[in-house]
Formats: sequence, C-alpha cells, structure tokens
Amino acid sequence: MTAAHPPITEADRAFHLRPEDHITREPNVQHFTWHITKGTIAPDGVEKQVFHINNQFPGPILEARSGDIFEIDVFNDSEEGVSLHWHGLYMRGFNHMDGPAGITQCEIPPGGNFTYRIPTDAQAGTFWYHAHSEVQRGDGLYGGLVVYDPPSPDNYSPQYDEELLLLIGDWYHASSAEVLSKFMSQTSLGLEPCPDSILINGLGYFQCSMAVPAAPVNCSEVQRPQFWLNKERRYRLRLVNVGSLTGFHFTIPDSEMAVLSVDGGQPIISNVSNSVGILYPAERVDLLLSWRESERSQDSEIIIQLDNEYFLHPNFALTSTQSFQILSSTHELKIINNLTDVTSFNLQTAKGPVLPEPVKEAEHKLLLYVVVEVLARELNIPKGFINHTTWERQQTPLISQPRDKWDKHQLVPWTGTKPVWVELTINNIDSIGHPFHLHGYDFYVISTYGGNGGWDYYNPFDSSKTPRGGPFNLVDPIRKDTVFVPPYGYAVLRFLADNEGIWALHCHIMWHQASGMSMALQVMGDKHTGLSNSVGGMAAGQFCKVNEMKL
Repeated sequence: MTAAHPPITEADRAFHLRPEDHITREPNVQHFTWHITKGTIAPDGVEKQVFHINNQFPGPILEARSGDIFEIDVFNDSEEGVSLHWHGLYMRGFNHMDGPAGITQCEIPPGGNFTYRIPTDAQAGTFWYHAHSEVQRGDGLYGGLVVYDPPSPDNYSPQYDEELLLLIGDWYHASSAEVLSKFMSQTSLGLEPCPDSILINGLGYFQCSMAVPAAPVNCSEVQRPQFWLNKERRYRLRLVNVGSLTGFHFTIPDSEMAVLSVDGGQPIISNVSNSVGILYPAERVDLLLSWRESERSQDSEIIIQLDNEYFLHPNFALTSTQSFQILSSTHELKIINNLTDVTSFNLQTAKGPVLPEPVKEAEHKLLLYVVVEVLARELNIPKGFINHTTWERQQTPLISQPRDKWDKHQLVPWTGTKPVWVELTINNIDSIGHPFHLHGYDFYVISTYGGNGGWDYYNPFDSSKTPRGGPFNLVDPIRKDTVFVPPYGYAVLRFLADNEGIWALHCHIMWHQASGMSMALQVMGDKHTGLSNSVGGMAAGQFCKVNEMKL
C-alpha cells in the first residue's frame, strides 16, 4: 500500500495527486482494506448521514500506473447492502467485479465482506468509483481514481508542474432514499427534486438563512471552501462530476484553460478558454490550467454554475452559481477582478483527433428509445423506460443465471458469440437530456442531435429517412464512456464489442436510473446460458449463496 496523502487543511480543498510515486515504477498489485460506515457530518454546514470509507468522505483516492491491479478487501460495517463500481475501467476478464447489484453481483450484506480485483491493463486517465446499489452514491459513497500513463524515459516533458483532482457535484440535504421517494410519488408528475447545495471534494457552503420551514435542517454557518494555488505554476486539473442530477460549467475567469482529455483519458481537440461545460453526471474532463503574468498578482476564484435544465421543480434555498476563492501562494491578497470576459469551451460539440482510418462500419445495430413516463398502469408513479421496459433488480444477478431465468424487467440484447462492431442508437423521447453510461467500454460518438419537440429521432433500420443531425462523423469523433443524449433527439455510438460479459447501460441521473432507466448488453457468452457457466458467473453465484441469509 502506498503512502497516505498529506492532510488537507481548511485553507486548501484541492486534492494534490502524486504521479511521481507511480510513473517510474514497474506495474504491481496494490492491496487495500476498506471499511464502509455511515455517520452524521455537515459537509456544507447541514447535518446528514453520509457514507465513509476508512472514516473518509469522499473515499480514499486511488492512484496507479497502467498495468497495476487493485485488490481491495471491502468490509461493510454499515446497515445497508452495498456494492462498488469502477467507473470507466473496462474490467476485462473481471465482469463479476464490475459492481452493479442485480447484474454482476449481489450486494455485500451488512457485516459482510468482498474482495474486488480491479485491473487497469493499458488504460490511463481520470476515473472514479461509486456505489452501484440502491442510491447510496448520493449519500457520499464515492471517490477518485486516477491511472497514470508512464512516459518513455527519453521523451518525458510534461506540460504542467502539478496535478489536482476536483470531485464536484450537486448535493441533497435529505437522504437519497427520501429524495427518490419524493420523485417516485404520484404527486411529483415526474419532475426531479432540485438539489440543495454544491460540494467540491466533500465540502460546500450553505446559507442557513435560506432554509425553508417545509424542509427543516440542522444547520451551522461554515467557512466557504478555499483553494491554495501558486499562479506561477501550471496545473493539470482532473474534474469529475459526482453529482446526482445536474451538469455544471466550471470557470476560472482570469485563467487560461485548455482541455486535454475527457472521460478515461480520451484525447480531445480544444482551444484556450477560461470556462468549460456542460459536464454532466459521471463525465470527466482534464484541463491544463495556467495564468498570464499580468494576472498573477491577485487572487482568483473558481465559479461553479449548475445547469438549470432539470430545475422544473425549483428549490429557492439553492444557490445554483457559487464561487470558491483561489488564494495565491506567492502574492499579497488583492481584490478579485470580476470583469474578465468568459470564453467557454463547449464539451458537447467537441471532437477528437483525426483517426488513422475512419470508424468501421457496424456489423450489429441496436435501437433504443428512452423516456421517463407517468402511466396509469404504473399507478401514476414516474418510472424510467427503455423500449417499454422498466428495470428492476433481480435478487440473483444476471451473470450467474441462464437467460430463461431473467424476468420481464431485464432488457439485455445479445451481440453474438464473436467480437463485432456495434452501432447503438439511443433516441431520447423526453424534453430533458439523459447522460448515458456504458460499463466495460468506451465508444465513438459519431452523431448527436437535439430535436425541436417533433419526431426528430433516428431509426437505422429505416433507409428512407436520413438522420436529422446530418452525416455521421467517422473521421474525428470524440471517444467517451458517458454521453449526453439531447432532449427530443438522439446519440449514435459505435464500438468494438470484444469484452465478454454482461455490461450495464443506464442513465446516470440517479433518479432516472433508480426508477428503471437501465438495461444491459450481453457481449459474447452463450445465447441460452448467458455467462452463467463462466468463471465469473459461477463466482458471483457462489458469493450470493454464501450471503443469501444476510441479505
């Protein structure tokens, strides 16, 4: 186990990373022991029951180099069943360690334990881990995960002096179970509950005077989080949206920022700006941050602006745009100049580098329609649907059962016995967007299109209609593992399905996923038995049997 990070002081909320501990060594197996507990803390001044890993919130930062393997003994000392997902890692050969309860594993029961084995293989980039059982991610069960790409000894010339990790997201003062219950009620009309606050690396600031009698809280005034940076240095900022509902813009007005990569280290073509967005839940972006010499003599600020797309049920206690001061370590305090023009880089229209050859044609096509609906047959309770199927978790995970044992709530198309190029079209019938994540893969985003409320969707099986969004980009598409599907529109994705397993595909807005907007893809395996006869399938089944009396 590597040395612990230095303590974070109240005057510096940045998580300082240590690539130097990893990039020059040989790959190895990193062993950790984690204890998951739950306790009352006040991250933004408001008390809430929050998950901890080894008494930390957010959980410990995992750092590695490509080729490392994590072995993590997880002891569940909480009163709820839990499971963990390693977001963005392929988990090749370890599908049963991927984490989604009901798909690849049973929950770790209270008092139980499970050892995760997590390969990084050749991957490098910004990842994260989070709960994939119930809605515990919204109660703090998450943390950062960074994998470094060791440089060649003869050409190592970094563009930056230091690396920082920022875990940013919306935050609810009520428990996630309460928020979900509010959403999945007959009176919600399918409108998502609005968050209460914003956290960066586990801390935020809430004005107690903004609390309303209808939602009483135990609140104490706290200091607004600050960041201590040397403006003469260049930083690699690794941003992760760990929120439950909404995207955000990230702005440092007096800075120069260039986007280096998105999601798990996927390259991107960018221009210099001082703001990036929108970064939706589960998406990541790496930035090169610097300041011109003329801007180094004053303190600065980070501005987080939550996107209001989902705020149809407003929360007047929420301050949706918040600033966090950057204290300069080399100069005396001067007044922040707020007159700088904001030049924003649009992540949703970004492209990747030109590929050596165009994206290959698809051998297998899948067509999906997604929506949150309020239906009489569902007692007017809002539920997420994909192709008329609303997902509900089976007690025994799919990976451990033959396909004829899967119930009507499991939408799991099969890609066949061999690796094939898959084209996946996700049509969004909703008036709001959905950030979709595919486990076990990243993919080329060859088209996205936001419609105008009519039938602006794309059907790859209807050759009489051309895509409303124009020709597909097969030359320089961006590559991601989480994609925003625009309202009344679609996203078309292509990837080589060669990683055997049953891989979850779902909206990463927590309330949509938990209400049923989830499914999976079976890659290879058997048409009838699925993955139940594989080593992973049998191991998952055995874990369930051992713990069935505890769940």
